[in-house]
Amino acid sequence: MGFSLAEVYRQIKYIRQLITLVSALIFGLGLLLIYVMSSLTTRPLRRMTKTVQEISSGDLSKRTEVASGDEVGTLAKSFNLMVDRLHQSLSSLQEARENLEKKVEERTTELKQQIEEKERISLKLKESEELFRNMVENLGEAVVIADADQNFLFANQAANRFFEEFETGLVGKNLKDYLSSDQQQLVSWQTARRKRGLRDVYELEIKLKDGRKKTLLVNAVPQLDQQGNFDSTLALMTDITEKKKEEAALAEAKARLEKAYAELKKNNEEASLLVEMGDAFQLASSEEEIISIVINFSRQIFPDDSVLLYLRPGKGNFMQLRGSSNLKEAAEEFINLNDCWAIRKSAPYFVLDPASELICPHLKTSSPPNRPVACLPLNSYGENLGLLVVFCCQEESGKEAGPEVESLMTSKKQLLITFSQRVAMALSNLRLRQKLQEQSIRDPLTGLYNRRYLEETLERELLRAKRARHPVSVIMVDIDHFKKFNDNYGHEAGDFILQAVARTIQKSVRAEDIVCRYGGEEFTVILPGLELKKAVSRAELILDSVRHLEINYGGSVLKNLTISAGVAVFPEHGENWPELLQAADTSLLQAKSQGRNRVVTAN
Repeated sequence: MGFSLAEVYRQIKYIRQLITLVSALIFGLGLLLIYVMSSLTTRPLRRMTKTVQEISSGDLSKRTEVASGDEVGTLAKSFNLMVDRLHQSLSSLQEARENLEKKVEERTTELKQQIEEKERISLKLKESEELFRNMVENLGEAVVIADADQNFLFANQAANRFFEEFETGLVGKNLKDYLSSDQQQLVSWQTARRKRGLRDVYELEIKLKDGRKKTLLVNAVPQLDQQGNFDSTLALMTDITEKKKEEAALAEAKARLEKAYAELKKNNEEASLLVEMGDAFQLASSEEEIISIVINFSRQIFPDDSVLLYLRPGKGNFMQLRGSSNLKEAAEEFINLNDCWAIRKSAPYFVLDPASELICPHLKTSSPPNRPVACLPLNSYGENLGLLVVFCCQEESGKEAGPEVESLMTSKKQLLITFSQRVAMALSNLRLRQKLQEQSIRDPLTGLYNRRYLEETLERELLRAKRARHPVSVIMVDIDHFKKFNDNYGHEAGDFILQAVARTIQKSVRAEDIVCRYGGEEFTVILPGLELKKAVSRAELILDSVRHLEINYGGSVLKNLTISAGVAVFPEHGENWPELLQAADTSLLQAKSQGRNRVVTAN
C-alpha cells in the first residue's frame, strides 16, 4: 500500500505544537496558581521576616501579628515568646552590663590606684636599694657574698680594704687564698652549717699578701633560692685585729694583776702566818714548844718544801736534828758546825743548781739533793743557836726540777731569811727568858731554888694537895755552928760549905721533891705526897748524909758538919703555906734549942 508520510509528519508536528501550547498554558496557569498560593502561604512568613528584621535592627518592642492556628501561627507565637524572653534577657544583660561597667570602672580606678601605689613603692624600693647600696658600699664593716666554694660574688669597699685588694677587688677571688690550713677547715665547717640553714658568729684569721695577719669577726647568714636550697653566704665582717691586741694586752695585764694580787695575797697570808707564829712564840714556855711551833708553821708557810730544824745544845761543836716537816728521805741526825757553809759564813747559803754549785758537806753524806736547797743559820747576838735546812719543791709537789723551781727558790729567799730570823729570835728570847727565870728563882751560890720560888711552889702544891686529899711535908734545915766555920775559914769556905750541903740535900731527896735555900744557912725541902713519918725518915737520911760529909778546901778537910731539921706536914700543922713554914721553922728552933744535930716534929 502506498501513502504519503508527509501528512503524518505534519500531523505529528501539529500535535506536538498543540501539546507544547497546551503544556505552556498549563505551565503558566500552574505558575500563576503557584504564585497565588505561595503569596497566600508566605504572607505570614514575610510579616514574621519583617518583624525579625525590625527586631534584628534593635527594636525588641515589635511582635508578629500572625494569629493563625496553623504551624506558622504556632511559630509566630513561639517567636513572640522567644522575643519576650530575649527582651527580658537583654534587659537583664543590660542591667548586668551596667553593673559590670560600674564594677569595671570601680576596679579600673582601684587598679589604677594600685598601679600608682606600686609605682610609688617601686620608686621607694629603688631609692631604698640605692640608699642601701650606698650604705653597704660606704659601710665601715666588710659585706661579702660567697658561694658554696668560697668564691666572692660581691664585696664592698670595706671588704676590699680589709683584704687590701684595692685595685682588682675581691669579686672573682676565693676566700681560701687568704687562709691557713686550719682556718680553711674552720671555713669548710662553717659552710657546712650554712648549708643546713644555720647562722653563726665566729672569728676568722686571714693572711695578707705581705704576710701580715688580721682577725675578723664574721657574722654569716645563709642565702636560699626560691626552692629553699642553699645558694650563697652573706657575711658581715668586722676587723677586730686591734681589739684582739687590746684584749691580749688586757688579758696580759689582768694576768699580771692577778699574779701580783695572788703574790700580794700570798705575802699577806705569809705575813699573817709569821705574825701568828710570833704570837705563838710569845706563849711558848719550852724549847720543845718552840720546835713544835716551827714545824707546824713551816708546813703552812712552805707546804711544798722539806724543812729540817737543827739545834745546837749549849756551846757544843755540833747540832742535832730536833724536828722536820715533809721529810721524805732520811736526814743526818747530827751535823758538825764546820760541815755547813752557812754556819761558816754566819749568813744564809742558797744552792739553786746542786749539779753545778758547791753544796755543804753535811748534804753530801746523805742522798745528794737534786733540787735547790737553802741553809739558814739561826744566829742571835753573834751566837749560833742552830740551823734550818730547806729543800725546795720536793717531787711530791708536782714541780719538776729546773728553771721554774730555781725561780721559786729565788722568790722565797727573803721569806726564808725572815722565817729563820723569827725562829732564831724566838729561841734566843726563850733561852733568855729561861735564863732570867732561873736567875729569878735560883740561888746564884748553891743553884737551888730561892725563897720566892719556894713560896709560889708551896702554895701551888698545897692547892693540889687539897684537891687530891694527900699530905705535903716540909723540912726546914739549918747548918749547925755555921758562923764558926765562917770565922775560922773565911766566907769563901762558908760558901763552899753551903754549896756542898746543898748538893748533899739534893741527892738525898726524890726527883719530885723541891729543895730551896730559905736564907743564910737555912734550907727548905718540900715533899709532895709524903706523910709525916716518911718525911721524918727523909730528914734523918739528910742529917746522916751531912754528918759523913768531908769537904776538901784549901788543903784542909772540913768535917764533922751537922745540921738540925724541923718537920711539919699539911694539913695537920697548917692550912696554908705561911702556917706550914712557921710550924716547920718552930720545930727547927726546938731542934737547935734541944742540942742541934737532930730532927724535931712540929706539934
